[in-house]
Amino acid sequence: MFDAVILAGGGKDEPLTRQEGVANKAFIDLYGRPMLTHILDALSGAASIGKVAVVGPEKELAGLLEKGARFVPVAEEGGMLENVAAGLKPVEQQRPALVLTADIPLISAATIEGFLKLCAPFDGDFYYPILSRESCLERFPQMKRTYVRLREGHFTGGNMALLRPDWFVRSRHRLDLFVAFRKRPLRLFSILPASFVFKFLFKRLTVGDLESYLSEMLQAKASAVPCDLVEIGTDVDKISDLEVVRQVLQAKIAPPGN
Repeated sequence: MFDAVILAGGGKDEPLTRQEGVANKAFIDLYGRPMLTHILDALSGAASIGKVAVVGPEKELAGLLEKGARFVPVAEEGGMLENVAAGLKPVEQQRPALVLTADIPLISAATIEGFLKLCAPFDGDFYYPILSRESCLERFPQMKRTYVRLREGHFTGGNMALLRPDWFVRSRHRLDLFVAFRKRPLRLFSILPASFVFKFLFKRLTVGDLESYLSEMLQAKASAVPCDLVEIGTDVDKISDLEVVRQVLQAKIAPPGN
């Protein structure tokens, strides 16, 4: 049994939220319900998930609780890592917790169980899903993603991770540095070993290399988890993403023959 933390904080003014008339994309309406509730449904149907904490705006979370949603509300505290830290406080500290974002409404209980199964035997500190370009294009060819080229192929990351809360607390300062540089590749390369940069530039970097370098940098036993659970990486960041998600959901709920 694993506890889960949904990150639904960090609302911002952007074309997507302006179009939908919300301050936070987690509360975009998807067929009569906020996007966040689709993630809650998936977790509630997963047999391996116990307690669920949601980090987000207090007023909106209170409104969902009043309508019958079941989760532990946690007030958002700022950036991503601050919200992860806040969300991990009410969960069991001695076992891995599933951390996921509130903008992947196509996931299901089967998706969650599938990812957890791939993480067994759960003896590491950090598990992160990576999705092949081929599987993403086959499932959702109209969605644009950023891929990293490794020796084994082109991959993109998912929007959930399995991690140990006690490791997160110990390694917080290292994670702060990594997150600060994640969108500044040249600065990020400056803190990576020369061998990593060399392999990346000459397209010799492997999944195993990533695991080794991340484990060393984060002082963790880190594992990349290759999978074809594309819904994990189908996040709603842009208006075009939302259009695709609505089309998929519409196909699921449309009456037979329509």
